[in-house]
Amino acid sequence: MGDKELKEIVAKHRKWRQGESGGERAYLRGAYLQGANLSNTILDGINWLAYTGIVPDHQGTARAYKVTNSQGEGIYRGGVNYLEADTFKVPKVDTDISRQCAEGIHLGTFAWCLDNKQTETNRLIMFSFNVKDAICPIDTDGKFRVSKCRKIGECDWKGNLIRGGSE
Repeated sequence: MGDKELKEIVAKHRKWRQGESGGERAYLRGAYLQGANLSNTILDGINWLAYTGIVPDHQGTARAYKVTNSQGEGIYRGGVNYLEADTFKVPKVDTDISRQCAEGIHLGTFAWCLDNKQTETNRLIMFSFNVKDAICPIDTDGKFRVSKCRKIGECDWKGNLIRGGSE
């Protein structure tokens, strides 16, 4: 993609964000942005976590979900059972916002989890976390990573808490 084409996409996206005619949302998923300098662009300084709809309370705490298999392990990388404990912490979380999948505890919006349910036996777990412990990739599709979180409990696939955890 050349500079001219990118400038056209950005201009249309700006119009779309401002509700002007001729606007069109820019879809950057699949774009290789690792190491990209977004300074002085419309993407500079965007709070991608807020963009997904994850907004913290006055103490900086927010809630999100994780899809697990029937045994309570993550659907993409097993090994951690999210049913066995109430708090989770990793020694390292990748802070590079240009990487979609990297080290950390991966959580998502309710919409992302619905889109990634995969099977009827998968489970939905709700977590709380402090947004200062979250890394949200550029133009996320609703998934992000945290360094630590606390299990609230298991939810049904309508988003309702059915079994409480630590809160």
